[in-house]
Amino acid sequence: MNAYEITLHATDSIYVLASTKYRALELVGDYLADAGRPDVLESGKFVVRQLDLSEEQILRPERCRACPLDV
Repeated sequence: MNAYEITLHATDSIYVLASTKYRALELVGDYLADAGRPDVLESGKFVVRQLDLSEEQILRPERCRACPLDV
């Protein structure tokens, strides 16, 4: 099982455990469709990043990675 971060429109991130990147996208697509937002992934404005769980890390959405920590 792999962990993925899917960042939508460079603002919101969803974290998913899935066997492949494509399965992660299917799961997020189903989740968004159930939430009434099936068009979010169709826009093509998303980034999928596989997380390396063998390294310690703080999970911060893409928009927060550039933010200073002392804010």
